[in-house]
Amino acid sequence: MSEEFFTKVRRTIGFDGLISTIIGALIVFLPNRSARAAAGMIGAALIAVGLFKLIFVFRRDAENGMARLGNLIVSVIYLVAGIFIFVDMQSAAISLILVVGILTGITWLIEGFVQLAILNKLATNKTWSTISAIISILGGASILFSPMWGGLVVWTFFGITLLIIGIFKLIQYFTLKN
Repeated sequence: MSEEFFTKVRRTIGFDGLISTIIGALIVFLPNRSARAAAGMIGAALIAVGLFKLIFVFRRDAENGMARLGNLIVSVIYLVAGIFIFVDMQSAAISLILVVGILTGITWLIEGFVQLAILNKLATNKTWSTISAIISILGGASILFSPMWGGLVVWTFFGITLLIIGIFKLIQYFTLKN
């Protein structure tokens, strides 16, 4: 491995570790503000996508009237959604955590049911797969019964994970030899 490549890899690991540590710490120690910041980034992205779509609606010459109208409606929806996020950042953050909780619960439920459905295709020892499927179904159902609590747990777990990964990458950065 060349010295230049090694230096770039080492810097990338250090930068990634620093960013992961900062974001993880913000999520763990300031969960409300970090959720609002994430909602704000989503709002900004929605507004940017809406503006670009709106610009391209008026620049396209090959589209017929119905396609233009459809793209115009979609761009307005993006813009309105982005603006609504900025109007009430606290509600947007709560909605973000609810969506995280609901999607996690649905994912775990589907995963559990899929595991149960393919049990007969697995090897002879199906005990662990059955236990895993039941845990997945129970976990998904419990999160869906309380998506706010589940979303907060998932959000906090995400922050802890980023913090730990970031710290390990910073350790790796400082221990790599030049």
